This record gives sequence, structure tokens and C-alpha cells, in this order.
Amino acid sequence: MRVHLLHMNDVHSRLESYMRLGQQLRALRSRLEDLGEPVLTFDIGDVLDRVRPETEATMGTLNAEMMAALGVNGWVFGNNEGLTIPVQDWPGLVARANTSVFGTNLRQPNGDPFPFFIDTHVFDVHGVRVGAFGLTPNYDLPYEMLHVQPLDPFACARTAVKNLRSAGAHIVVCLSHLGLRDDRRLAAMVPGIDVILGGHSHESMPRAEYVEKTAIFQPGKHATAFGHTIIDWDGRSVQQVVSKPVPVLHETPFDMAMEQVYRRYEEHIQAILGRPVASLAEGLPIVYHDESTFANLLVDVLFDEFQGDLAVMMTGALNASLLPGTLTLEDLLAACPTPTRPIVVSLTGRELQAAIEQGIQPETYGRLGIGFGFRGGKIGYLVIAGAVVELVDDGERQHVRRILHQGRELEPDRTYRVITCEYLWLAPVFQPFRAARDITYQPPLVREVLIARIADEGRIERAKLRRYVRVSAAKRG
Repeated sequence: MRVHLLHMNDVHSRLESYMRLGQQLRALRSRLEDLGEPVLTFDIGDVLDRVRPETEATMGTLNAEMMAALGVNGWVFGNNEGLTIPVQDWPGLVARANTSVFGTNLRQPNGDPFPFFIDTHVFDVHGVRVGAFGLTPNYDLPYEMLHVQPLDPFACARTAVKNLRSAGAHIVVCLSHLGLRDDRRLAAMVPGIDVILGGHSHESMPRAEYVEKTAIFQPGKHATAFGHTIIDWDGRSVQQVVSKPVPVLHETPFDMAMEQVYRRYEEHIQAILGRPVASLAEGLPIVYHDESTFANLLVDVLFDEFQGDLAVMMTGALNASLLPGTLTLEDLLAACPTPTRPIVVSLTGRELQAAIEQGIQPETYGRLGIGFGFRGGKIGYLVIAGAVVELVDDGERQHVRRILHQGRELEPDRTYRVITCEYLWLAPVFQPFRAARDITYQPPLVREVLIARIADEGRIERAKLRRYVRVSAAKRG
């Protein structure tokens, strides 16, 4: 017998492509079922992304209801569901999806399972018992801030496989949002998994690969393709696993049921996105090769909101300048789409100066931001609040002469508490930030702080004050 698994991952709220994917997947599923072939449909996480205004306005319930309209047998939370959707909204999200949602390695602070998640499930398809479980990355610090306890996925996988085999599962499938590297480790370390359907690392694999006796596959990202995995079962064991990506064609019409969900939400979404946030007497420009008023304002609101000696942000968190006039929520979400959170870290004066030195060089600020929650183009200049940076020019490029904090030069070996964002810490671009210590996560998203404080009196005038000051090489005050 052949068991068909149709699976998608990392849609990231590409809603138009998602609806096209839905149409093709539904048609394929119907053809297979008409042939009497058993089919299961899975989502491997990150179906939603708060970079998309409709997802932001509904806190993901639009995505969940579109999934329900498509008809999915199981879903595992990715890091976008787990880390950007408030925990109090998780039960509603699960209920709207109308499917089995796996939280195999997510627990409440006291260690108890969340009542709306399941650890494992056995699907009986034409007499074949297919056991499934789902894993998500165990990002300890951000989950701790959210009062969620992520467990070690490898240990949870061993337990899940044991429990599923004890429950009579003939085939064991892992829905893994861990990424391909960890999927390979999982296959090597945990025997008894027949298939790992993956996501998170956005791999476009042409076919399944084997590690030991486990087949591993993921078909891509952003609903440009979905996976079709076929398991040959001879009544005693898995004989073969064949996987292939199914490209989603641009000429494919939208899935009617999914589009109906979208249309039903439209009026509600527009009412939320059209809410006035502020009125600007003048525009807020943004550039990526220097500091600018809008970027300075962004770093200023973080500096004012949290406790720290100074604040540093990347200009690339902003995607557009703002024009004078009424500013709506949709305007601000478009200008600041990156769903990154503020963090406070410890750096020495030497490390901080090294990061700023790197951040003002063209090869850094002109570099494209990729991964780790970045939702823009260039990384952009590093902007600063609570300090002044003196620059000198050697004829070819600028360098940091010194950084003044409260009128005094940063002490190289002194530790400073720096307010920044998780992207600068997690991404491999800035090694000084990668070496940061004593990381403290803050609950709101960076853009939520911006939305709340952009209309503060005097905010724009303060943001016009330059923090990078060019001095002659001989000057030393």
C-alpha cells in the first residue's frame, strides 16, 4: 500500500501563493483519494508571519482559518507561531485551525503540557497506523520571557517514538521545524523514525535523503512548492520513501474555500489597519548609509522604554520614510515590518566600539539582511542613543575615534548594558554582538514600542540631533 503525505512549510504569510498552493494541493489530494489512496496533509510550521499586515491585524487567526479551509491533518508550531504570537492567543489560534496541533517539546512553566497541544497522534488510514509528532526549535531565552518551557527536541523525539510504537504505530512521521542540519542529527540519534518532514531552514530539496533508515525531506519556502512524500508499506515494514517538490504555478487560481476566508476578514482587517496612530507635521526620512531622523527616533524610543546605558539599532529595521500627515497603523507596519524583539545585553566598551566601527563601513551597512527575523533589504547603518560617536576620515573610509557616554569616553574594559534587538545578537554579522552576555528579552516587538511612542511630544526634534560627529584627526577634546 502507498500512503501519501502532502506537506507545506514556511509559508510566512505569502497569502496569494498560499491560496494557489491550496488549489493545487486540494486537486492532487482529490485525485489520490478517488484512486483509493490514503492521504494525510501536514503543515510544518511558520505558516504565518507578522510581517504581513493581515496577519498582524488578526494575530494569525486569518492564517489559521485558511489552514482549516484547506483541511490539514496536523500542524506543528514554527518559531513564528511560537515566538511572535502572544501565548494568550495560542488557544484561539489552535481552535481556528481545526486540526491536531503538535507541541511535543513545548511545556508550561510548571512542566505540564499545554491543554490545546498534543504530543503524539496515530492516524488510521485504510488500516495503516501512521504515528506523528512535531518539534520546534528550543529557543530558551525568548521562550522563557514568554513563560514557555521549550524542551530538548531530541529527548522528546525519543519519548514520542517509543510512545507511538507502543500505541501500535506502523509508520512514524516527525513534523520537524528544526531545520535540515538538526533533522540529520535527529535521524542519526533517534532510531525508529521513518520519515522527517522538515522546515525552518528553507531548503529546496529535489528528493528525500536518507540518514540511517530515516528519509528526510523539505520542498522549499513561501508556498512556492509543497511536498509529496509517498511511503510504500508492505503490511510489515516501510519498503521505500519517495519525495518530490510540487511547484506552485503562478497561473493557478486561488483555492475557493481559502479565498472565502480571506474575503470574510477583509472589512475587519481594514478597520484595524486604518486606525490613526499619529499625525506628523513633517516627514521622517530614512537612509541606509548614515543616521537619519526616522532611525534615530526608533533607537530613541527603545532607549526611553527600557533600562540600559545606551541603545543601538540597525537602520534596516525600517523599510520606508514616512510622509507628513495622518499616520495609520498600516503605514507604520509597512515602514517597520521586522517582527524583532528588544533585548538588553552586556558588552564591554571595547566590544561596543568594535560593533559600531563595523556598522559604519559600506560592506556592512550595504549588506542584505537575511534570516533571524529580518524582514527588509539592507542591514543599514547602526544608529545609537545615549551616546555620541566621534568619527575621523583617513581619506578612504570613516573610523570611530571614540564614543562619548555621559560626556566621558567609553572605558574599554567596563561592561555596559546595551538596549538592542535580537536580530543583531542572533545574526552572524556582528561578532561583538554575538559575544554579548546576560541577555534579557523584552515582551513587546520593537515596532510595538515605536507605534506606542512615535507621537510623544518633542520626539522628532530630539531625533534630528546627530549622534555621529565628524572631527579632524588632530581633535581630541
